Amino acid sequence: MSNYSRFIQLIIFVLFFQMNGVAQNSECGTDFIHNTRMESDAVYKKQVLELELQVEASIKNHAHNNLKSTIYKIPVVVHVLHLGEAIGTGTNISDLQIQQAITGLNNRFNNSNGNGVDVEMEFCLASLDPNGNSTSGINRVNGTSVANYQTNGITPTGNPCIGGIETSIKDLSRWPVADYYNIWVVSEICNGSFVGFASYPVGGLYDGLVIVSTSMTSNSGTLPHEIGHGFFLYHTFNGDGGNVNCPVDADCTIDGDRVCDTPPHKQSDCGATNPCTVAGVWDNSRYNYMSYCPLVNRFTQGQKDRMRATAIIAPRASLLTSAGCGILGTNEMSSNQEFSVFPNPTQSNFSIINSAQKPLTLVLISSDGKQLNTLFSQENVILVDLSSHPKGLYLLEINDGSKTEFKRIIKE
Repeated sequence: MSNYSRFIQLIIFVLFFQMNGVAQNSECGTDFIHNTRMESDAVYKKQVLELELQVEASIKNHAHNNLKSTIYKIPVVVHVLHLGEAIGTGTNISDLQIQQAITGLNNRFNNSNGNGVDVEMEFCLASLDPNGNSTSGINRVNGTSVANYQTNGITPTGNPCIGGIETSIKDLSRWPVADYYNIWVVSEICNGSFVGFASYPVGGLYDGLVIVSTSMTSNSGTLPHEIGHGFFLYHTFNGDGGNVNCPVDADCTIDGDRVCDTPPHKQSDCGATNPCTVAGVWDNSRYNYMSYCPLVNRFTQGQKDRMRATAIIAPRASLLTSAGCGILGTNEMSSNQEFSVFPNPTQSNFSIINSAQKPLTLVLISSDGKQLNTLFSQENVILVDLSSHPKGLYLLEINDGSKTEFKRIIKE
C-alpha cells in the first residue's frame, strides 16, 4: 500500500470518529486537577466528601422522584478567550458554531439518538446578563494580555505546564456562578495536553468548564463529557489506577464511578467484551459519554439520577432559579396560580399566598428526600421558617384535598 493510500485511510478514519461524536482519547484534564486537589487541599477534599454524602442520600431517598416531571434548565454563558482573530476565524469561533455546540449538547442530554436515557436537563445560552440586560450569552475577549496564553494557552491550577494562569484568564470574563454555568473557550490547554476540564460542583468564583475552541462543536463528545463532570459524574473507568487495574466494585454506589449501571473497566478497554467483568450492560460503559472509548452515544439512568441529584443540591441548586435565560430554571409541575411563594430565593423565611384560602397540607422536603416539616393551614398568608436549615434547594408540596402542586424553594 502506498504512503498516499495510508494517508487517505487515516483521514477517513479520523473524520469517521469525529462525525460520530467520539470522546477524544486521554485528553480530559479533570481527573488530574481533582486528584491533585484531593491530595493537597483539605478544604476541597472535605467539600467533595460532604457532597458525595448528600448526593448519595438524595439518590437513596429517591428525592429525584418528587421532581420526575421537571426539566432542569441551566443558563450558560460562553466566554471566548481568543488570540485577536476576527470573529469566525481561528480561536475566535463564530456565534453559529457556539449555538450549534449547545444544540449538540442538548441533543445528547435529551437522548435524541435513542441509545441511552433522557436526562431531562436543558442548557440555554443566557438571554439576560447579570444586570438584567439582553445578551446573546456569548462574550469575546482577547486573551493575549495574559502572559504565556498566546504561546501555550491556559494552565489549570496545580498543573506544572507553562501557560496563562487559570484564574487570570478566567478573570478576563466570568459571570456569577450562582446564576450561570460558565464555559470558557480557549486556544489551548497546557500547550495541547488536554482538550477540556471541568470543576466538580463545590462552588467558587472560577467554577465551570474549559474547552478548546476546536472541540466546541456540535459533533464533539467533549462538551457533554465535561458538563457531566460539572454535575458530578466521574469517568466510567474511575479507579483504574491510570489504566492499570480493574476498578474495585464491591459496592457500586461508593466504588468506581459510583453509578451502578456502568460496569467498571480500565480506560483502554473498549472492545466487544469487558475484561474486568461480565456483569451489567457493557455498552453502557464503552459507549458512554464519560468513557474514553470511540463512538460514545449515551448517558445511563444511574448517571441521570446522579446528575439530577447534584442539580438540586448547593451549589448547583441556585442555577434552577436563575433568570439568566429569562425564565426560572425549572418547569413547574402545575400551572395552578392559586398558590404563590415569596421571596424565592430566600435567606431565612418565605411566605405562601393562599389566594382561595383553602385548607392546605404543606410538606417541606429536603434535597435528599427527607420530610422536614408538615403544616396545616387555611390562612391567606402562611409563613414557613427555613432559618434552621442549610442553604440549598427544597421542595414544597402543597395539597388542597383535590390536587397537589410542587414549588421549588431556594435558600441562599
